[in-house]
Amino acid sequence: PHLRPEKSWTQELSYEHTQDHGHWRLTAFAEDTRDGIYSQTVFDSSANANISRVQNVGFMATRGLEAVYNGRHLWLPGLDLSASVTYADSTIRENAGFVSAPGDTLGRRQPNIPRWRATLLASYRWHPEWSGTVAVRHSGRQFNTLNNSDVNGQVYMGVSPFTTLDVRARWQIDAR
Repeated sequence: PHLRPEKSWTQELSYEHTQDHGHWRLTAFAEDTRDGIYSQTVFDSSANANISRVQNVGFMATRGLEAVYNGRHLWLPGLDLSASVTYADSTIRENAGFVSAPGDTLGRRQPNIPRWRATLLASYRWHPEWSGTVAVRHSGRQFNTLNNSDVNGQVYMGVSPFTTLDVRARWQIDAR
C-alpha cells in the first residue's frame, strides 16, 4: 500500500548515416529512474527470517551506447547483414527500502541489465522461394538480485551470460 509510482527520465541522442547498401546508427542513451519497483529480500530481525517485499528503489541511473548496422546485398546479391552492440552501465544510487543494510545495494548493478549485448545476423536469399539465416546473440553477465549476491549464474534462479546460435532455412510456397 505504500508503493510510489515508478518515474523515469530518458534521453537519447543518435547519429544515423545511410550508404548505398547499408545504414549505420550510433545512439547514446541515459535513463534516470526514481522509485523503481522491485521485490527485495531483507532480513527481518523481529521474525529472525528473510522476508521478500515489493518495494521502491530510490534512484537508479543507466548510461550507455549502442551501435547498429543493417546492410543489404553486401558482397553479393541476396546477402543481408545486421549487427548491433550495446554497452549499458546501470547502477543503484539510492535504496532506503533495503532496510537490513541500505548500503548493500548502493553502487550495485540494476538486475537483469547486462553491461554488454551483441547480435550478428546474416541472411541469404539464394532463390525467390528459398532463404537461409544464421544469427549469433550474446548477453553478458547480469544479476537477478538488487545486491548482486547471486554470483553463480549457473544454478537454479541464477542469471548467467549466454551466447546462442540460431540457424533457419525458409521456403516460401507462394513467392509472389
